[in-house]
Amino acid sequence: MDDDDGVPLSQLANEAFSTVLPHNTKPGPARGPTDFSGLGAALNGGGGAALVANGVTSGAGPGSTAAANGTGPGPGSDAAANGAGPGPGSDASAAAGARRPKVHGKLFQDPVHDAYRLDPLCALIFDTRQFQRLRNLKQLGLTYHVYVGASHNRFEHSLGVAHLADRFANHLWRLQQGDTEVERRDLKLVQIAGLCHDLGHGPFSHVFEREFLRRKGITTWEHEHMSTAMLDFIVDENHIDALSRTDITRVQNMITSGHGNMAPAGQRWLYEIVANGRNNIDVDKFDYLMRDSHHCGVKTACNFNRIMQFSKVIDDEICFKYTEYRNLYELFHARAAMHRAVYTHKKVTAVDQMVTDALLEADPALRISDKIHAPADFQLLDDSLLNMIENFEMFRGMLNLAPEDDAAMKSSQAIIARLRRRDLYKYVSDALIPPEDLERDRWVAPTPQDIVNSYRGSGVRLRAEDIILHENKIDYSARNKNPLDEVHFFDDLDATDKRKLRPDQISSMVVAHHQERSLRLYSRNSSPQHVQAAHEAFDSWCRGRFGSKVITSTPCKPPRPPPPQPAANALAAGVDAVGGKRARGLFVGDDDTSPSNLVQAKMARQ
Repeated sequence: MDDDDGVPLSQLANEAFSTVLPHNTKPGPARGPTDFSGLGAALNGGGGAALVANGVTSGAGPGSTAAANGTGPGPGSDAAANGAGPGPGSDASAAAGARRPKVHGKLFQDPVHDAYRLDPLCALIFDTRQFQRLRNLKQLGLTYHVYVGASHNRFEHSLGVAHLADRFANHLWRLQQGDTEVERRDLKLVQIAGLCHDLGHGPFSHVFEREFLRRKGITTWEHEHMSTAMLDFIVDENHIDALSRTDITRVQNMITSGHGNMAPAGQRWLYEIVANGRNNIDVDKFDYLMRDSHHCGVKTACNFNRIMQFSKVIDDEICFKYTEYRNLYELFHARAAMHRAVYTHKKVTAVDQMVTDALLEADPALRISDKIHAPADFQLLDDSLLNMIENFEMFRGMLNLAPEDDAAMKSSQAIIARLRRRDLYKYVSDALIPPEDLERDRWVAPTPQDIVNSYRGSGVRLRAEDIILHENKIDYSARNKNPLDEVHFFDDLDATDKRKLRPDQISSMVVAHHQERSLRLYSRNSSPQHVQAAHEAFDSWCRGRFGSKVITSTPCKPPRPPPPQPAANALAAGVDAVGGKRARGLFVGDDDTSPSNLVQAKMARQ
């Protein structure tokens, strides 16, 4: 739910003049969503302010004037004495139909953060076609096919990150008691960075970037950089003059973890709020862990509010109270737990691989991979791609497809048809990669042909094209390092010194390794015989590579035997041949406890 009411304008007038208005005071033609014509008249008496609103004269309050295109106020342009509106003869009525942002922003009702309000500058961005596209991108991509509650989108996640960014930034700013180079407008830019950080995500969450594009040989494309390009596109396409070029560049650096030399001294901590490239403690992580666990029904033990509450800026860096060490460690433990239980669930990965195959088959006809370079093309991509492929016959006649492209589309549709009827790629097994192999960089992933060559059986013909090998990585955001090694702590909120803490100073139960990688095997051929053969081949390869101490998953389930046929006398007696229990029917009269069935059973026993 969003709402445009609820905050008295008089309480926000000063903030509106100091943030929104100064960046749109140049004369010019009306430009859609950034037309602030008549804003002064709506502020109930912002005394003494001179408004230049897109060439339209409007009154603002006692003693104020409005200049239009530099020609000075027209007759009667002074506002009425009470400041409630324009004086007689003013030209404010010319702007009555122009769109202008609400001074007090928008209120949202969120299942995770409850009610919160976003700044008017944010409204200029989220009320655009490009941002509304995020409504059609599920936050967890294809996880919805396994966790039915995971239907939330990147739209609400982006709003939530903007809200947390505003909370965190204002908390840190207030604690510095004015001893900072940061102004209120800088805090607004942090909120915008939180709002825009996921603009560059493609369809199906990270599957698009990490699976589809990489299998196309595109390894340098990153959604963070597309987010910055999309922000430029939104500003230009929607004529948002309220953000200067400097503002946009700063927001982009906040999105891409640009800190250090990217910002002047005294402002560098602003670049650690949305995307923290130093220790990965940021509000993006706070929101997606809270939101994803809420919708998937998975509990986490981290107290995110305490992390923000017990933090302050020391030496231009966000630091935390030493008592929060365990809570911060739990943040990364919660992330690892969500990866293990949800993000890399074995069936979620199977669905990911199926959709990747479908996109690869459809790419020659739809040219999906060609649309990742220009924001104008990229904005067309969302999760509706599957429906487009599935219903391709509706517009097949509009395209002049080569015969091979038409055949590829049919192959793509066949994969999606398997997904719809739940005939998923079969999970076969996985093996834990020894940590020492990762530490010494001795790990080289096998190819599907390596697995096929390890098969010693003769009953099944394994093919490399039926084998999928997927490396599953779970870590604490810092590869195999403890992420808290890059965190500074303080003793109390009045402290001015920071220090690092060793894990043994807090607890002896901190884990030795902070990364786990395993190799998973899936089979496109779902026949039980093929799955069993693939399992034997994988087990043989693992023992040859890792030795007898290899840790593999529980062996694949054997095929279920056909259900036994009940004996004739058991049917007559209304008794299940397997368990000896009476069988109930689905309809009235089918129940063996109905009077007619009881009589028949008694006669049969006699």
